[in-house]
Amino acid sequence: MIIWSIQTERAWINLQREGRLIAHAHHQADNWPDAYRWITGQLSKRIGPSPVNEAAPLWGWYQWMDEKNKRPDLRSVRHHWAPPDNYVLLEVDLPDDQVLLSDFDAWHIVLNNGYMPLDEKSDDIFHQKLEQAGWKSGQPKPKDFLPEIRKSWDHIFDLDTMKEPYWNDTPQKSIQACFWEIPLHKVKSIRPFTTLK
Repeated sequence: MIIWSIQTERAWINLQREGRLIAHAHHQADNWPDAYRWITGQLSKRIGPSPVNEAAPLWGWYQWMDEKNKRPDLRSVRHHWAPPDNYVLLEVDLPDDQVLLSDFDAWHIVLNNGYMPLDEKSDDIFHQKLEQAGWKSGQPKPKDFLPEIRKSWDHIFDLDTMKEPYWNDTPQKSIQACFWEIPLHKVKSIRPFTTLK
């Protein structure tokens, strides 16, 4: 499976030196700790354990915009990728069984600790239950609802079930990829770029 991964120039140098690139927990964004802990657990559960202790998922794109635009467009990326630095776009050919694909747009529901319905009906049912429990919009969700919320997050991996009109069909999705490592021999191409932000 071809994956496109944006890494810093320093990460690329490290990958060449070590023969593989592995991220660690301190590399992960710290503003959504629950979501990143959850996706790390899902990667372990669905793909297998990390190759080293304290590893964090590496990220990439299977499908940047849609099936016709799988590779990230650096004309766009270089204007909003932060912080300003030197980066590389790696084309990596990873075995399918080492990659966890998910819906990029739906991932934002996980980041915001929200409930992820598949359709309007399931969304209405969930919100009716919340209102019956006394919840008001803008308040944190009651703790009793957290298991149901977290269970709903599994939908981000079911790319074919999440369809129009509530979600894009698979050919139109932005599909992100998580994986434990990038072996140097799996890198097919590299494209350096500098961000302008």
